[in-house]
Amino acid sequence: MATTTRAAPILERPDYLRERLKALPESPGVYLMRDLQARVIYVGKALSLRNRVPNYFHASSLLPEHIQAMVERIYDFEVLTTANEKEALVLENTLIKRYRPRFNIRLRDDKNYLYIKLPLKEDFPRIYMVRRPGTDGSRYWGPYTNALALRNTLKTVRRVVPYRTCTDHEFALHRPCFYYHLKLCTAPCAGFQSREEYHGQLAQIALFLDGKSDQLVKQLRQQMLGASQTLEYESAARYRDRLEAIETMAQRQKMQALGKLDQDLFGLARADGQAIVKVFNVREGQLSGSENFELTGLNALQSDADVLNAFVPQYYTSATHIPREVFVPAPLQDAAVVEQWLTERRGSRVSVRIPQRGKQRQLLAQAAANAQETMRSLRIKLDYDAERTASLLQDLQSKLELPAPPDRIECYDISNIQGKHPVGSMVVFEQGRPKPAHYRHFRIKSVMGANDFAMLQEVLRRRFGRYARTEEGVPQEPSFSRIPQLLLIDGGKGQLSAAREVLEPLGLGAIPTFGLAKEQEELFRPGHSDPIRLPMDSPALFLVQRVRDEAHRFAITFHRVVRRKDTFASALDGVTGLGPVRKRALLRAFGSVDSIRNASVDDLMTVKGVTRPVAVAIKEML
Repeated sequence: MATTTRAAPILERPDYLRERLKALPESPGVYLMRDLQARVIYVGKALSLRNRVPNYFHASSLLPEHIQAMVERIYDFEVLTTANEKEALVLENTLIKRYRPRFNIRLRDDKNYLYIKLPLKEDFPRIYMVRRPGTDGSRYWGPYTNALALRNTLKTVRRVVPYRTCTDHEFALHRPCFYYHLKLCTAPCAGFQSREEYHGQLAQIALFLDGKSDQLVKQLRQQMLGASQTLEYESAARYRDRLEAIETMAQRQKMQALGKLDQDLFGLARADGQAIVKVFNVREGQLSGSENFELTGLNALQSDADVLNAFVPQYYTSATHIPREVFVPAPLQDAAVVEQWLTERRGSRVSVRIPQRGKQRQLLAQAAANAQETMRSLRIKLDYDAERTASLLQDLQSKLELPAPPDRIECYDISNIQGKHPVGSMVVFEQGRPKPAHYRHFRIKSVMGANDFAMLQEVLRRRFGRYARTEEGVPQEPSFSRIPQLLLIDGGKGQLSAAREVLEPLGLGAIPTFGLAKEQEELFRPGHSDPIRLPMDSPALFLVQRVRDEAHRFAITFHRVVRRKDTFASALDGVTGLGPVRKRALLRAFGSVDSIRNASVDDLMTVKGVTRPVAVAIKEML
């Protein structure tokens, strides 16, 4: 159980801070360094907090340059004690994932990694991709960094062992679909396969995804022979085709002299403050997968060992499988702690070491070469994009007569149907590319009826009001902490005038603001009656259209969600015994309120948790 000790602000009460530093516990733990806005800028762990934390303040001039830069920004700090160093390691990586501190080496966009999910508690579950593993009893595989490669993997799995991909609503129709005739599904929806048979296939899929293709080949061969002996030649042919497919893939992946051990190998490449780690996953002597991971927060003074020491625990915090052996190209400072932690997670001995010779050494060199090639491709792409983007933004600056190239562009749109379910959207482009992490939705709160101008003003007032509070020293989220160099409004002169009525009283009248009318693709600017018409083949026009279309798409998508939720909630509100969970279950099962209305009481009772009294009440309500 972690406990918390919080220090006084370092810049305001240095005398008191010294006393607090003296009072730090000698136990292991984690420390969080915060800046003036209370943002976490660094997370570290220590075997003894009392011995480690004061070093940042007592001898800062002796620290490396990048650590000195961090110390100069520290305004406050916080420590959390743990029972041992292993707990501190786990907590450190959890906090790095949560806060993404500027001065820590961290995975880039780790929230976007994908996992394969196989629900086990359902009768006929689908297999699909999710963004993060859960604790719901399902099986998970990942993380995967390449969505296209993951989809191809699932297609391959489906050719070897078919499974359903239809929605629950389609499944409830109880008739085979086109995929059954393509032999990509066994049609359990139509009763062509029992629950036990379907879960047997899911177990085979799990073997394939675990990299245990030898066991899968053995099972398929037994099934093929069994079907042949009972004269079920059509079934035997299907098993034969699956067997040939899996044996072909297994032969491609097979490696010599790697035995049957599970192994992960890490290759590292670095350049200009960036790093790529290539992870090879070897399962039972076969290369079952490989992924690239991009790291940020690096410094030139940090060694390869420092980078790997930061990456490996972060990787296994998200990994769904722990191998028996982990091979790295440089020694890890925390190797003993990492081994202990991984051993506990696996349930058997895990070793972390540097291979000196043999196949593992060769494979590690191959991983490093792959990482280097990925880094080279990334640098070429970034250099090309940077040159192209700079030219594009300069062209946009010239065409719109802006004071500087618009590094940050924001666009706003309103979506409603005759004033009902009104929402607003804010999308952000930085360096000419979308920045989805800064996108924001707004549910309109103060406007009644169909008044798009007033709705737009509410959205802008809330957005730039948050920026004003940031300027006053109130910490805010990054989406609202900067002002754009170009502000686009989806609409014409009316929407533009409404926007300026909000910006000028807030002292933000200097922000270049334009209304983009869709009919003629004209850009309206304050104080000018004639619009700007960019050439139809102009890259600058393409960019502003893309920003506007993204804002419109984002608003429409959210409006549909709000409308669906409100419609569904209002139609079933007041039904005794029907809470949010059962409402969602009904919608998943039947697809719409109309389908629920047309269903019989017995059909409604097939949904988990819906009893006869509740089903009768639903029918009476609808």
